[in-house]
Amino acid sequence: MTQDYIIDAIIQERLRQDGLHQWTKKTNRLAVLVEEVGEIAQALQGEGNLEEELVQLAAVCVRMLEEL
Repeated sequence: MTQDYIIDAIIQERLRQDGLHQWTKKTNRLAVLVEEVGEIAQALQGEGNLEEELVQLAAVCVRMLEEL
């Protein structure tokens, strides 16, 4: 997996998430972030797609950075 592939996947996921989450409150942001971390934990146990979950977490982090 190349760095370009990873960055493109994060950007695409970041755009997709705009339609999924309300980003009006900091608590909502934290809830989304923690949810993604939990899904990564499940994927590490074999219950999910680790690559997909890591990309989703990275996209959430990008969104949070954009709002600083």
